[in-house]
Amino acid sequence: MKKILIAISFFLSFQLAQAQDLVKKIPSNAFTVATIKGDNVFKLMFVKDFNESFVGKKLLTETSKSLDKNFTSIEDFGINLEKNMYYFNQLSDSITYNCFLIPIKDAAKFESLIENKEKKYTQQGDIRTMILPDSTSIIKWNNNMLYFVTGSIKSSFFADSVKSARYGIKDTKYGWDTTVTDSTVVTVDSVATIAYPETIDQPTTIKPYKKAKTTAKKKKPTKKSIKVKTRKKAPIAKKKKPVSDGFIDDETAPDMADDMVTDSAATYVSGDVADAANYNQAGDEKHYQDYQKELTEQDVKKKRLAFIWMTTQADQIFNGTYESIENNKSYTASLNNKAIAELWVSSLQDVYNSIAPEFGTYGKAGLMKGYGSLNAKLFMDNKSFRISTGLEMVQEQADAYKKIMNRKLNKKFLKYVNSEKALGFMSYSIDTKAYLEEFPKLMKQAYGSFLGARMDEEIDLGADLISLILDEEAISKVVKGDALFVINGLNTKDVTYTTYEYDDDYKQKEVVKTKQETLPDFLFMFSSEDTRLINKAIKYGLNKNFITVENNIYKFQEKKSPIDIYFMIKDGIVFFGNSLTEMQGISNNQYSNNKLSKLHKDLLSKNNFSFLFNAKNLVGKVPDSEIGGEETAKKFNSTLEKMGNVYMKSNPIKGRLVSADISAEIPNGHENALKYLFSLIENAAK
Repeated sequence: MKKILIAISFFLSFQLAQAQDLVKKIPSNAFTVATIKGDNVFKLMFVKDFNESFVGKKLLTETSKSLDKNFTSIEDFGINLEKNMYYFNQLSDSITYNCFLIPIKDAAKFESLIENKEKKYTQQGDIRTMILPDSTSIIKWNNNMLYFVTGSIKSSFFADSVKSARYGIKDTKYGWDTTVTDSTVVTVDSVATIAYPETIDQPTTIKPYKKAKTTAKKKKPTKKSIKVKTRKKAPIAKKKKPVSDGFIDDETAPDMADDMVTDSAATYVSGDVADAANYNQAGDEKHYQDYQKELTEQDVKKKRLAFIWMTTQADQIFNGTYESIENNKSYTASLNNKAIAELWVSSLQDVYNSIAPEFGTYGKAGLMKGYGSLNAKLFMDNKSFRISTGLEMVQEQADAYKKIMNRKLNKKFLKYVNSEKALGFMSYSIDTKAYLEEFPKLMKQAYGSFLGARMDEEIDLGADLISLILDEEAISKVVKGDALFVINGLNTKDVTYTTYEYDDDYKQKEVVKTKQETLPDFLFMFSSEDTRLINKAIKYGLNKNFITVENNIYKFQEKKSPIDIYFMIKDGIVFFGNSLTEMQGISNNQYSNNKLSKLHKDLLSKNNFSFLFNAKNLVGKVPDSEIGGEETAKKFNSTLEKMGNVYMKSNPIKGRLVSADISAEIPNGHENALKYLFSLIENAAK
């Protein structure tokens, strides 16, 4: 019996290993990871239902047409729809990898897609490899998984002449001669021996590069002549290096046609060509052509280098042993088994670094230093869609935000919200005093690293000066920190405006005209314990005829405004709005109503930030002429009628995590959110 149990355990462990999720193939230093959970998706909609849906039929029809084959189900693609699919990327100072991991159920079906288009691939053991025609992407697969990688070289890396010299690449500029001496030249073949980018973890078998000496001569361009020195190509000696030593060369790397590289690399020629055109127009076409040729040759080398790096990276993902993202605590903490899709970004500081390379050293100054990883999750059930987002912060910053968010919305606001007629609302509530006290610290954290360590004393002085100037207690009484903005409808009204006409003698004449505009009917309010400053501002406005008053309701006298703006102070609340009737109702205590739904009440009273859009209340409110005519308006209103409430809310800070949710309700009569989404897409496409 014991032997039988051991055999069963061995069998189950083997099956578990076979079915292991592809997440183990994602390196721990991945910058971004996105997941689609096939099992959770197809629990909401069976494969058969997807095939028969508008989206499914469109996908199958277009795929059949492009591949000249008849597909009747998405299962014909050979993908395992019950497993997770992943996208991830890796960043380095020299190249960015964008990667996809897809589980395979039937490799033969997948390969039939390729064979149908006569695309060739190589096979070594059970691993197949295909290079896409532009040689910037590689696909590798076996019977269980497919891996797709594309690489993008960073131009800023090769703008550094020292780094460029290591790879035999010149920073070519029109009218200048930046020469790499023969002692530092690295040919395309020998590039393979130093083929891994600097900031990606290197396999132990990759031979590190050595620093190379460079000599650069610069000559300013003259009007008479512009010379661009070019180096004659040395004969390329093909030397096959042993794979066991970790070298990759033309013999071991997948083939890539030279003419294909040259043609596609020519598209890289952009920036300096525009500047060079001026010289070209001056009759220096020969030198311009030499420059363009040299630039193309350098781009070919860059592209070939990127291809070698991608090959190494793809081999490592498929065959290498490295630490998996599964060991990253921030990533694993962000996961939720019920989500159908997830996104995780390792660091907001890294996001800043990647999108602001033009800042140079300031791009790495730590502008987002206080913020950690970012995550988002998509949920769908039988009631709603929901996107949940979370942002990690350092403990000091989290403590500061907890103080700032320690306030609830003024309950008196709630009686001015009517759920039956409101198109939407937005509210926020913070502690103004706490915000002003924490503001200097937050500014120092955000901009201190940007300005540099040399400015530490100046930054501290500035922070203390702000604290000294501001009277946090007094300001917090004038503006407590809570506010509510409500849109109660849309009104079409005649609006006067001033334009100018010209007579036969071209003399300007001012003309007043009218036109119809659809404007929102809004109400805005905020709390104030001390209105003395506001009252002084009102008195000043009355004296200067900027405002008028009637029955304690004030009106701004602005002729150019398309709407009339009224305001008043009552019960510790400052009101602004464009409806005189509403203002009069508030002033006369005739606005009170009990038409606020429990959902909307909870949304407003329990969260520091909330937003609501009631789509049904917008039906028929927008004139046909403003949305493309009667037919378009009919489709627009039909879509709105099928939509539920869309709302957003913040969540209490837990530990070091700040989070918020965006939700969209589904109306009655729909089985779940995914099928409802597909029905909306179909309705909009008709």
